Amino acid sequence: MGVTCVSQMPVAEGKSVQQTVELLTRKLEMLGAEKQGTFCVDCETYHTAASTLGSQGQTGKLMYVMHNSEYPLSCFALFENGPCLIADTNFDVLMVKLKGFFQSAKASKIETRGTRYQYCDFLVKVGTVTMGPSARGISVEVRW
Repeated sequence: MGVTCVSQMPVAEGKSVQQTVELLTRKLEMLGAEKQGTFCVDCETYHTAASTLGSQGQTGKLMYVMHNSEYPLSCFALFENGPCLIADTNFDVLMVKLKGFFQSAKASKIETRGTRYQYCDFLVKVGTVTMGPSARGISVEVRW
């Protein structure tokens, strides 16, 4: 068991998101890091359906449903200010059946795709964060 740190990287001045990702990966390769494949993490936001809210003005709760290519048979759900749930991939089917209670927020799917690198005892993942067709940022995960 190790420690994992995920952080958002700023986009280099005068560069695009993709150019900054390429710059980071080139620096890792120059240090001697070896490519270990690719990864993908996606997250979709759900909110409680209006029909389940008791009184007017009551705010709904959010739930985030995530998939990770490192755990292909699992699905992760994180409730706002609440518990975390780990289920198998059939959880997505359950969410369809619960559409009277939870509704998918419009244009809320966010995804991170990138490359995994091994550098000494460190696993480094550099990914592009996208929402719909547009790149929104860069994530870097370091696990040791």
